[in-house]
Amino acid sequence: MRRSLLGCFTLIALGWMAGCGGSSASSTTGAVTPPTALNGQYAFVLSGFDSNANPMGMAGSFKADGLGHITAGEVDVNDNGVVSSSSALSGTYTFDTGGLGIIGTIILSNSVGSITHPLAFGFSLQASGAFGDIMGLDTNNFIVAGTMQQQSSSVFSLSGLAGDYIVTLNGRNAANPTSALGRFTLGSNGASTNVNFDRSISGVGTAGPTTGASAVVTFASAGPDTNGRGTLTVTLNDALSTGTQNFAYYAITANRFVAVETDMTGTMIADASRQSTPFTATTVNTTGAVFGIAGFDSVASNEISAVGQLQIAGTNTATLGWDSNDNGGIASIPTVATQPVTFNATTGRGTVTVASGAANGLADSLVFYLTAPGTGFIMDATSATTNRAMAGTLTAQAGTSFSTATDLGGTAIVRSRGVSVNDAQVFVGEFGPTSSSTYALVADQRFPTSANIQTSTDVSIPNIAVATLNANTGRGTLLIPLGGPTETLAFYVIGPNQFVFIDISPVGSGENGASSLFLGDPH
Repeated sequence: MRRSLLGCFTLIALGWMAGCGGSSASSTTGAVTPPTALNGQYAFVLSGFDSNANPMGMAGSFKADGLGHITAGEVDVNDNGVVSSSSALSGTYTFDTGGLGIIGTIILSNSVGSITHPLAFGFSLQASGAFGDIMGLDTNNFIVAGTMQQQSSSVFSLSGLAGDYIVTLNGRNAANPTSALGRFTLGSNGASTNVNFDRSISGVGTAGPTTGASAVVTFASAGPDTNGRGTLTVTLNDALSTGTQNFAYYAITANRFVAVETDMTGTMIADASRQSTPFTATTVNTTGAVFGIAGFDSVASNEISAVGQLQIAGTNTATLGWDSNDNGGIASIPTVATQPVTFNATTGRGTVTVASGAANGLADSLVFYLTAPGTGFIMDATSATTNRAMAGTLTAQAGTSFSTATDLGGTAIVRSRGVSVNDAQVFVGEFGPTSSSTYALVADQRFPTSANIQTSTDVSIPNIAVATLNANTGRGTLLIPLGGPTETLAFYVIGPNQFVFIDISPVGSGENGASSLFLGDPH
């Protein structure tokens, strides 16, 4: 959102208690248990833009010793087709005092290829220390954010990784905003079978499912190294485009790996999750699954994001509700019922047709691939120029009745995902209650302005209120008082302290603009 909920200049101008230099513990969220330590080997993936508004992505691995030191690691950075790598990371990390032991900073001491300055990151970490959110904080002024997760060395081999996967690829392909979504079975020799892919290009259209010799995924036979790094290629020849893309991947666990493109074709990043097969025809049934997607409306060169709920009954009929923000154009659709659904139990692939979906800020057609019942990835599969290549997560809701006490009663780590220059803001932080009726957001954040790139540490936004929460769908609204206008966010609850949310501030409020997709995970 251009008038950002974490805009440091906005906070100062409106006289917030906490300025850009930090915040006191009294202005942060309620008491939480700090992580035991940042200790072990972590893989990370980030995407966004460089200081010249060029698209970029990076993936890597670092080893933390639990005592404040980064002792090893590897990283690949793709800055608009220029790839820089390092296989000997070192540095330090600290936890911020204002973040109550949840928010911290990693500073690498070594250079990475042709990148001008060493990389540095801000992060927010779950109490277990196993999963976190991460963003760029170095003087290269990269506007990038993503996730970090503790690795398991038991999967640092092709045999350890072998299995069925759903994979989503997002970014720029030959400068075109592109998303691809598919599945494959990885063998212990690096070859893949049962490959299916759908692809969407913003403003162009969609193709798929592409199978057989036209869709090939191959892992290098050498397998991952001691950092979990290996290489793979994706060949996808469909009606939209043809060619092979090269990636460096980082193994995380037996259920996930991440990757970044390492050629001049584009700047795609990949996120793959293990698929629990076999499915049955009724696997697609769900009382509620939440989606959070973002893309690029090429008709007006705008960011577009949407959050909502998908309910499927009887294997062939869906009910949807959603909120979307297309560069300030807000659509809130409570219910669209009896929409046609298809589902292939062999591949886990399904489709939903949405009447007037694209005209109301979503998509006329959605394609999804499930990793488990109600959970996987989902993508805009609208034909022709109204396609926005929106893509993101689909997650089964935990339960069928939602309340602030049960589902917003603890602390969550949060991050933003912006996919266009119009909304390149990124942040990582924590969100949680300060009383029985108010919440606070504490975060590190960075975003471009017309003059410079702002960075702040542990900015605190207090007095956030839950205005509404639908007990049946999990859809609610947050109100953020800004000393004058009030910013309004729409969120959908996935489970306790896990949600997706976007800005839906009314047009003319002074707070309406392009909106990142924001994601929260249990602390």
